[in-house]
Amino acid sequence: MDARTADNATLDAKIIQLERKGRFLLFSELEAQSNKEWTVHNLVGHGEASALYGKAGNGKSVLAEDLGLHVAAGWPWHGRPVRCGAVLYIALERRKLVERRAIAFRKKHGIRDLPFAIMSGVYDFRDKRTAGNIIQIARQVELATGEKLVLIIIDTLSRALCGGDENSSKDMGAIVSATSLLQHGTGAHIMWLHHIPIDGSERMRGHGALLGAMDTTISVVKADTVRTATVIKANDSEEGERVAFTLESVPIGQDGEGNQTTAPVVVPAENLSPPNKKANRWSRGLAVFRDAALNALLEHGRDHRPAGDGPVVKACLVSDVRTEHQRLYVHNGEGDRSEAERKAWSRALKTARGSHLISGENTNGQDFIWLIS
Repeated sequence: MDARTADNATLDAKIIQLERKGRFLLFSELEAQSNKEWTVHNLVGHGEASALYGKAGNGKSVLAEDLGLHVAAGWPWHGRPVRCGAVLYIALERRKLVERRAIAFRKKHGIRDLPFAIMSGVYDFRDKRTAGNIIQIARQVELATGEKLVLIIIDTLSRALCGGDENSSKDMGAIVSATSLLQHGTGAHIMWLHHIPIDGSERMRGHGALLGAMDTTISVVKADTVRTATVIKANDSEEGERVAFTLESVPIGQDGEGNQTTAPVVVPAENLSPPNKKANRWSRGLAVFRDAALNALLEHGRDHRPAGDGPVVKACLVSDVRTEHQRLYVHNGEGDRSEAERKAWSRALKTARGSHLISGENTNGQDFIWLIS
């Protein structure tokens, strides 16, 4: 090959490299190492997508807003370091309530300004133009605050569908597409607020496409005055991470007749959810048992009041969980499958009870079980 041919080949290689920039990455171009980045350490991954869901009134919206305000302030959230940056809260419903909660936070913590923006309106996220509009607003937020946008909270998914069908693969697929467009267009973490089914099942409502697209899902439940948010799904981090909190009413105004207006702020229940505690966490070794329990609760769960007077929980028979465990258990091919499954079941049941991940009791000769983490 002469010098001219070699130069042409080099030029062609550079042109090809420029043309494919951003389209794909070759194995040889991978970094020597890679560390996961977080928006909230061990809970919300930087640039990823999540869904915070629960029954109406459980506190998911106030918790999500509190998380966003801590990120904007750069303050640790429930003892976990955060990535400081601008936050955009898209209040598709009850904007005034979102504003009042922010005012209460400002009064409670004595802070004057934060890179935290609230927007509202009617936006159909099934329309691709909506993501483009939000991206433009995100850039305006960055210009106004002087901070890089790191978190977008969308409250709620049902309003984002603008009358669409949550059980439709097409409509939910459009939500998934909008999520990806927002991620790529802003680089921010996208957090959706969502609901559970009317029947009370502790899962996200609607088509499973959403669950498949989320890097993290967090279930918010309420028991008496204490509420907990537990990581149910985490693609490449620990499942079972949990925070506990209560709500405090903060006076924020008074009308001409002396009637006081209040708004809630989140108060961590540190004694119930110490940060980074290794106990009370589902390990990978308990994955089959956990899935069996969740399936059994979905299929056979019923309202149960422990000791006859405790807070109502969703419980099912231990035998229902065992049936699901037998169905889900994967045998390694060595020895008898039924015997291997029996040992795995006994070991998992003992570990889950010892780690306080589950609880149970015998009522009228029936053994009930329920999840507590």
